Amino acid sequence: MAALSMLMMSSQLGAQDFDYRVLYALQQHRSPRADMAMRWVSNSVWITPLTPIGMAAGGWATSDRALLNNAATAGSAWGGAVSITLGTKIVVRRPRPYQAYPDVLIPVTTEPDPSFPSGHTSMAFATATTLSLLYPQWYVVVPSMLWASAVGFSRMYLGVHYPSDVLTGALIGVGTAVVAYNLWVHSAEEGMPLPKRGLVIPLTLTF
Repeated sequence: MAALSMLMMSSQLGAQDFDYRVLYALQQHRSPRADMAMRWVSNSVWITPLTPIGMAAGGWATSDRALLNNAATAGSAWGGAVSITLGTKIVVRRPRPYQAYPDVLIPVTTEPDPSFPSGHTSMAFATATTLSLLYPQWYVVVPSMLWASAVGFSRMYLGVHYPSDVLTGALIGVGTAVVAYNLWVHSAEEGMPLPKRGLVIPLTLTF
């Protein structure tokens, strides 16, 4: 039992050391222009609620039930990612990198909430994965996933998240998108009622 505990502790320390080393390395390659670009990429995630809202508006305007179904899928994936991420943050309460290493890791920006997992990344991957599943053409999949990956990278570059925060956020986003897609696709195939005049508008949260 003691050996197992030591092994688990060693694994955790190793992961933490990797997280630290990645952020420290990124910090050495910052520049004012890159800082501005990464801020823009990071903030671009706040347009993600417009995906289900825009689909719903188009579906209502054209009476397109398929588009309404897609809106429900995107909205469910986004909302699921936000809920899981927020709940995990509250439970884990991991300090931000610059809080854990205040004398070494200097952030470009700061955030008021816990670090684990990355909410920006979970929202980005929830949206990108949903679009990729709904519209599996290369010109949708490639830009969507590249953008989501850039959002995750920007969170590390800005010094507000560890790599493990970003990886977990990406997994949450992909997972909620896959679950939402399968649930709504099956409901459509089985003839279950789809939303006609209502769509939950996601709340904007800080991650």
